[in-house]
Amino acid sequence: MRTLWSNSWLVMAFMLGAAPVAIAAPARMPRPGSLNSVQGQVKLNGHSAWPSQSEAVRMPEVIETRRGRAELLLTPGSFLRIGDDSEARIVARSLANTTVKVARGTALLDARADFKHDLTILMDGTRTRIEKKGVYGFNASQQTISVLGGKAKVYQGDSHVTLKGKRQLQIASQTPLEINRLNVRAFKSSSLYRWNKVRSKYESKAKKSVQEAIAQSGHWYGPGWYWSRFWGFYTYVPSPGGMYYYSPYYPYYGSYAGPAWGDWDGDGGWGWGGWGGDDDDGG
Repeated sequence: MRTLWSNSWLVMAFMLGAAPVAIAAPARMPRPGSLNSVQGQVKLNGHSAWPSQSEAVRMPEVIETRRGRAELLLTPGSFLRIGDDSEARIVARSLANTTVKVARGTALLDARADFKHDLTILMDGTRTRIEKKGVYGFNASQQTISVLGGKAKVYQGDSHVTLKGKRQLQIASQTPLEINRLNVRAFKSSSLYRWNKVRSKYESKAKKSVQEAIAQSGHWYGPGWYWSRFWGFYTYVPSPGGMYYYSPYYPYYGSYAGPAWGDWDGDGGWGWGGWGGDDDDGG
């Protein structure tokens, strides 16, 4: 009985001691534009990304992908996910002014928090100011800005339009800023959207682990980015507790599904920030 009691206290002490490691204090929370996850062939400021790189390298000015993808943290609760054969540039990275330019290819903004900060996406002469949480797509190849859910104002020259859910803007049409109905099925069938679903699932799991660590340690610093020690990336935690975390794609699943980085596609391309792939879309 004494041995069992002693072991129980050892387990509890280990849990309480390890819990704070999963949480990042406000001074260590990442700035807008920080890299959170990569998959496959990705270059940061012209150099190939590797898991051993320092935290400073995770704040690149230019992100280029070939057969790969990257995830950036923007304003708290907003993830920018960059598709294959794409390029994004960080223009401004303060909470008062977070601006990213999609220079080539595709990017998807998954914004999960109510907007209290200025977040703008630039693409081909347009300036999109995000006003509500939702899912936004930017395709420089097809010259389109899409809103699956949410609300944004798009400016081009002296004119602007308000773009809401299930609408798409053709920015290179003969009629300036022409709004059309979004083809939701085609939008959701893209490989970038499917990867976004995968990342959403793992963010949900990481968030749950951090909330458990917060409950054990009592270290709650308010809504923001928190480091998940097990998953090896930051997740957005809006509140310190709760039985479940809402995701637009998944509820919380109770079991962990893999290590923090590895060969996702079987093509020799590595990644950090959780497992995932085009075929792992949660059904």
